Amino acid sequence: MPEREVHPYGRSADDVRRRSLRTSRTRRLRITQLVVFAVLMVTLVAIGAYALQELRDPPPEPGVIEQKTFRSAGAELACPEPGAAPLPPAEVQVRVLNGTGRSGFAGSISEELAERGYVMGDPGNTTQASGPAIIVHGPDGYLAAQSLLAQVPGAQLRMEQREGVAVDLLLGDGFPGLAAPEAAQQVLDQPVQSPEGC
Repeated sequence: MPEREVHPYGRSADDVRRRSLRTSRTRRLRITQLVVFAVLMVTLVAIGAYALQELRDPPPEPGVIEQKTFRSAGAELACPEPGAAPLPPAEVQVRVLNGTGRSGFAGSISEELAERGYVMGDPGNTTQASGPAIIVHGPDGYLAAQSLLAQVPGAQLRMEQREGVAVDLLLGDGFPGLAAPEAAQQVLDQPVQSPEGC
């Protein structure tokens, strides 16, 4: 029987080789774990830095809403006669759409406008409210929009291709409420300004 090779420290050469292999595998595994951990840490730090920067950036200052008119492609505004006044509330049909998180908000504003003589459609919701108040009208609805604008001063006007003079009132966050009835009536009694292009 051949003699077993003995290591100087009392272990066989096979034991030493197996121990060396185990040590080598363990070292490689630890290196792999350290690399993965380092990559994860760098990723988390980068995400945290980005999130912190987003939180530090101040939100844009809310600007003062000026009356603006937006026209959709293909819509040609019917220009009002010189000296024309806004339509009387009884001749204006309004649908109020709620773009805020306030439940029942469109219904309450609809009731207020109905008390002021407007013909109200069914209230609803919208995702198109990009400001506190937007009045949407068709090419023939400029004077109707001006009538509603008397109740909602500072609202934006948006024209789109639609039939008739019915208008929509889109309510967004920051809507300040309707104007005082007396102030609104004074505007209704005044001639409207000619829109751009007329």
